[in-house]
Amino acid sequence: MTRARIWRILKLQYNLQGYLNSIQISERKHLLVEGKYDKQFFRVFLNAFISYIKVDIDTVENLNDPEILVGNRQKVEKIAEIIKFKEYASRFVGFVDREYREFDLGAVTDKLERHNQISRLVWSRGHSIENYFFDYQIIYESLLGLSSVECFDKAIKDFEKCFEKTIRIACALGLTGDEMGKSEIIRRSIHSDLFNIQNSEIVLQLEQWEDSLKKRKFTEEEALMAVNSFQSWLEKLTDVSSETVKWLCDSHSGIEIIWAVYHRCVFNNTSENYRNEADKIYKVPKDTRFQALASWLVRKAKTKESVYPYEVLDLLGG
Repeated sequence: MTRARIWRILKLQYNLQGYLNSIQISERKHLLVEGKYDKQFFRVFLNAFISYIKVDIDTVENLNDPEILVGNRQKVEKIAEIIKFKEYASRFVGFVDREYREFDLGAVTDKLERHNQISRLVWSRGHSIENYFFDYQIIYESLLGLSSVECFDKAIKDFEKCFEKTIRIACALGLTGDEMGKSEIIRRSIHSDLFNIQNSEIVLQLEQWEDSLKKRKFTEEEALMAVNSFQSWLEKLTDVSSETVKWLCDSHSGIEIIWAVYHRCVFNNTSENYRNEADKIYKVPKDTRFQALASWLVRKAKTKESVYPYEVLDLLGG
C-alpha cells in the first residue's frame, strides 16, 4: 500500500481540523459523503463521467471531533459550511441525504422538484441515495443479471404489475416509521411472507404485519398505531404522482421492500418442490446488488434517461 493511499485512509480518523488541513495541502478534488454506499455510488459515477479528474471520495463516518458529535449528515453539512469560506473551497464538494426536507407532508408535495445546492453542498434528489434506483427498467435489468431462478419470466411479469404499488407501500411504511420515530424497527419488521398478490396487485397483510411488530417489542397499542398510520399514509398517497412518491420514499427500506416483493413473485411462480429457488434472491450480497443498480443507473444517465446528481459532477469540474 502506497503512502498516499495510507494517508487517504487515515485522514478521516483525524479531527475536523486535520481533515481541513488534508484538503488544503492536497492537489486532488475531494467529495465528502455520509457512508459506504454513497461512496460506492459515486465511485461508479465518477469513473463513468469524469475519470480524467483525480477525486478522493471520503466518508465522514470515521471523523471524530468533540465539536461535531452529531449524525453523519450533519457532519458533512458542517464541514461544507466551514469550507465554503476557504481559499481551497473549489477542491471540495459535500453530498448528503435530503431525507424528508422540503417535502410538504401535509399536502404530500415536493417543494423542490430538483437537487438542492447550497454553495459546495448538494442534497440527494430524493430521500436518500437509493431513490435514484426506483425506476422499473433499472430494477428489471439488475434482477435479470442477479436472479438465476428458472421462473424469472413469469415472476418478472407479476413484479412489473406490482411495481408502482410496491413503491407506494414502501413510501407509506417509511412515513409511518418517521411519524412514530420507529423507522428502524418498522424497516426490520417487513419480510416477503407479509405480502400477497391479489388480482395482480400487491397487498401488505396487516394482521401478519401487526404480529411481526409485536415480535419486535411493539406493544399492542403501538402495533395498532403503526397499522392505522400506514393505512392513512397509503390512502393519502393514492392521488399523489408516482414521481413525487418515488422521491419521497425512504429508500433505505424501499429497496428492501422491492426485493421482498420480487421474492414473493418468484415464490408464487415456483413449484412446491423448488421453493428454495426463491431464497436465492436473498443470497445475493447487498454490495453486489447495489453495484448492479448503480451500474444500470449510469447506463441510463449516459443517455439522459434518468435523473442523477449532475450538480456534483459540475462542482468537481466535469
